Amino acid sequence: MRLSSLAFVLLPLATAAPTELPPGVAVVKAAAIADKIEKAPPAPGGRGGVIAQDEGYRVHVSERDVPGQAELHDGDTDVWYVMAGGATVVMGGTIVDSSVSGTGEHRGPSIRGGTDLAVSAGDVITIRPGVAHWVKSVDGRLRYMVVKVHSHPAAAGAK
Repeated sequence: MRLSSLAFVLLPLATAAPTELPPGVAVVKAAAIADKIEKAPPAPGGRGGVIAQDEGYRVHVSERDVPGQAELHDGDTDVWYVMAGGATVVMGGTIVDSSVSGTGEHRGPSIRGGTDLAVSAGDVITIRPGVAHWVKSVDGRLRYMVVKVHSHPAAAGAK
């Protein structure tokens, strides 16, 4: 009798509608992240896509098994979280044969004079605007998330 009473109390809790999130809060579930990668069409160097964005940021997930292009952002900070796998990334230096690929975006085939850094699952890397970076080599397969924080110049005299 007690067990059936307990089930009667818990059942409504298990089937209750989820609580609405307050404005300004978003949740992207793990299954949606995996789907974004696995269902994305292959692109040079990998696959993935944007999973969340707002005026101040964009979150992108990627999986790659080959190096990508070197890049540099004039106004965005990148925050990388390595979800699985590993790679050698190059930070700093100068992009070889750099070209502008979009507003404030520079790309090229490699970097000259940067610092090699081995990254693996669980690592977080922050890359400020103006710092060249490049996935030079991949150890098998690299799955990572990039939070791109957009810079907004402070108004004159702002503190």
